Amino acid sequence: MPNLSPSAIFVAICFLEIPFNNGLFPLAQALTLTPTSDPPAIYDATSPADPVLEKANEALTMLPVDKKGAVDWMKALNSGAITPRADLMGAGKMEIFDADIIMKNTKKMPYVKFPHSSHTRWLTCVNCHDEIFTPKAGANPVDMTKIFLGQYCGVCHGKVAFTAIFSCERCHSIPHGYTRAWW
Repeated sequence: MPNLSPSAIFVAICFLEIPFNNGLFPLAQALTLTPTSDPPAIYDATSPADPVLEKANEALTMLPVDKKGAVDWMKALNSGAITPRADLMGAGKMEIFDADIIMKNTKKMPYVKFPHSSHTRWLTCVNCHDEIFTPKAGANPVDMTKIFLGQYCGVCHGKVAFTAIFSCERCHSIPHGYTRAWW
């Protein structure tokens, strides 16, 4: 069993109310998808270029951070600190698709609002459709288990975009019926 922090175990077991195989939560699989502050093992320290190349952690120091201390990519985008390119040459223009999708299969949690515009400011539609998401209402059985295991939203969130652990409010933003935002 990996060495897990008490807060990670608390979230996984108590907060999420997710059904799992035989009632057991695959902690090791889900929590390894969360970005860490450990430097990636991608640098070749023996390369003569190593001393002059900017390391990832140095490149990110001037970008705004969220409440967890991770880079807030949308804040960076909105402030102009970064500007995604539509293509490698920088000649194309981003095509922003502005249509929100409301996911209502959230049990006791507020509904999930998926803002296409926030995503298409970074990526074209073909990055997600049809391989990750089928573009048809009700065709994608998204749930938190699958997200934590790197499927659907978890292809990016928990890896290169904000993690879903302790960030419920970023997606579950539309109260309904007797639900309420408890954060």
